[in-house]
Amino acid sequence: MSAPAVAIVPAPTRKRLIQVAALAWLAFLGVDVLMNAGLLGPFLNWEQPGLLPPMKMFRYIPLGYAAFLLLTILVLWLMLQLNVRGARAGAIFGAKFGGLMAAAGFLGEMSIYTFPKRMLFCFALDKLVYCVVLGAVIGSGLAAERLRSLTKRVIALFFLCVVVAVVMQNLGLVPARTFKGERVGIGWNPKK
Repeated sequence: MSAPAVAIVPAPTRKRLIQVAALAWLAFLGVDVLMNAGLLGPFLNWEQPGLLPPMKMFRYIPLGYAAFLLLTILVLWLMLQLNVRGARAGAIFGAKFGGLMAAAGFLGEMSIYTFPKRMLFCFALDKLVYCVVLGAVIGSGLAAERLRSLTKRVIALFFLCVVVAVVMQNLGLVPARTFKGERVGIGWNPKK
């Protein structure tokens, strides 16, 4: 009786690691838009004392996206160290890692912020979902011989997330945020 054939995927090159990180980060950004500009929008109050003014938050979005890139690199490094490969294994790893991060963040933030618990729970849920998506994309990228199919799926996910968030905002399912009487959100033009 012969052993089943197992596809051997060589150790990823630096180029492959950069490509996988870029895909995971793009998926992360899409899910962030969906979560914060769409699904969790009705539960978040961005005008809490202690938060930056909405316009300043809007200008500082690149800092948040840089933080997302660092988290993407951390999850990629951990998955390489632990030899986690495949979408399912990556998603499970992401759920465990994200669950721990979410719980630690929720408890830590609850100990110092006066934000409503519902808002802190949304922040924790964000961390969990982000890590599951990162794990699934990174695991897929590390196991794949070619990245073409994964690239198409990540780009589709990104655009789907943005479209759903825009539709939710336009249908009024997410409360409109205002700044000096003007709406702030996807497609918002501060020069109007």
